[in-house]
Amino acid sequence: MTSIEDKERSRLFNQDTILHQEADLILEKSGIGTILLKHDYHPVGSFVMKTMTWRDIDFERYDDEPDCDEHWELGKEIAQLEWVSTLHCNNAYRNPESSNESGYYWGIKVAEPESGTIWRIDLWTARREEFERASPNRSVWYQHLNDDTRFYILSIKDRLRDLPEMRRTYLSSHVYEAVLVNGVKNFSDFKAWWEKTFGKFEDAVPD
Repeated sequence: MTSIEDKERSRLFNQDTILHQEADLILEKSGIGTILLKHDYHPVGSFVMKTMTWRDIDFERYDDEPDCDEHWELGKEIAQLEWVSTLHCNNAYRNPESSNESGYYWGIKVAEPESGTIWRIDLWTARREEFERASPNRSVWYQHLNDDTRFYILSIKDRLRDLPEMRRTYLSSHVYEAVLVNGVKNFSDFKAWWEKTFGKFEDAVPD
């Protein structure tokens, strides 16, 4: 490993640690963490995998019979919290734009009062098999997650995060699939994998 790569690895791992600590405080101080624990949500994605590059946390909840009324009551409970500035709802069972997803979704923006720092928290409720269908390789991701693959993921996500297409077209799950299933190790290889898998890669980021 070169000294430059070693410094970059240290920077990205440290960035993840800082974001993780900040996320813990946001969940505790905002009151959202208590609500999510009460409603049996569990964290997934970058928060668990230690691959955080931006202020975003994903949670899921298994429900054999997802209920719309219960979903709205949860939103009402969250909306009453002082730090919550935005709530976005999606019924993916009915939304034609959510053809690859199933479940009830809340997208939450939380603003820390003193600094104004904004965190995004995504909540999904669906049947276990619906989550498994949406991310069939998730167990494979965890099997191949180590410090090296974490570094590859962090470095690619760090390059992607400021692209306008990020979160709309390019998702963290794409990075996990590329690195942990297909052996991608850097941003250039990710772009090549994307174009082979999905078509033209739209970006303004040089290799």
